[in-house]
Amino acid sequence: MLALEKERSKKQGVLLATSGLLLALVVTYALNFVGLETLDTTQFVLAAVLTVLAQVALWLVVHFGWDARLHWDRHYLFVPMTVAIVLLSLYIYLAPPVRMMLLMAWFSSLVFMAGLIGFVGVAMLASMMSIGYLTAIATLINQGAGIYLPLEVTAAATFLVINVYAGVVFERLRREHEETRALRSNLAELAITDPLTGLFNRRHFEEILGDEVARVRRYGGYCALAMLDLDFFKNYNDTLGHLAGDDLLRDLAQMLQRHIRMTDVLARYGGEEFGLIMVNTPREVAIAAMERLRGLVEAYPFRGGSILPDGRLTVSVGIAGCPEDSIDFEELVRRADAALYTAKRQGRNQVQVAAIA
Repeated sequence: MLALEKERSKKQGVLLATSGLLLALVVTYALNFVGLETLDTTQFVLAAVLTVLAQVALWLVVHFGWDARLHWDRHYLFVPMTVAIVLLSLYIYLAPPVRMMLLMAWFSSLVFMAGLIGFVGVAMLASMMSIGYLTAIATLINQGAGIYLPLEVTAAATFLVINVYAGVVFERLRREHEETRALRSNLAELAITDPLTGLFNRRHFEEILGDEVARVRRYGGYCALAMLDLDFFKNYNDTLGHLAGDDLLRDLAQMLQRHIRMTDVLARYGGEEFGLIMVNTPREVAIAAMERLRGLVEAYPFRGGSILPDGRLTVSVGIAGCPEDSIDFEELVRRADAALYTAKRQGRNQVQVAAIA
């Protein structure tokens, strides 16, 4: 979805630039009707055709995804702006009486770059525009046009100075944009993350589980849900304190994360309870996997584990499979939770499977 939005935004940028360039051409040509000789009809048509062809090429670059290869131009600004500079320089060459107006038209393009490029980008593009302008003027002078070069150089230098000042403002806007984007990213991550363990939180876990159950229901396949709960965690907290209990939860979360597959989803479900979604995993395979994980927890030398009733940290596990036990999200959670409490009642440190309905 994000990729599609970026593609749409880039295409809209190309279309806006095309509209702006063609508008500049139309205005330039229309000045003929108020007594100012600018473009003749042949020049106008030629410039318009070249503009459309260039902009269509830029649009196709985005459409076919070739812009993804431009790692140095991730916002797809420098390539289109370079093309715009070439086209504006061509307009200036074809219609020298309105060269200042066309040069000033550049500033309208800065609006679309605010927050995306900083001082270096603005200064570089403005320098290219100044060079393009002076190149067109020099060509006209060589062809005998009555243009005073020192005045044009002064105009180009003034244009560049104004852009340098704008670049300072744009650099500030770019930094604020980057900071805002980073803040939004952090907020989005905080919204789905448990602050203590760094795992997914319950809300996001249930969203993923709901999507996975819906996938199985619609397309077939399997998934398994395991609920894990620390045994005698209250004893641990009461003896060593809540800070030690927090450290234990963090250590267990890291240990579990190291021993599950990349495709599995682990979350802190609440308190000392963890949830694990095993994607594309039949229930029988999930049972074997959780027995292995339970054994790893039992053998792991957690700090303070010796003060627990069994002399070590253990977990109880309840498992429910989809579609074996249910193809309903809430029912799957209920059955895995019921299996977990069965494991608790029957002595802890064991894996139990949802009872047959």
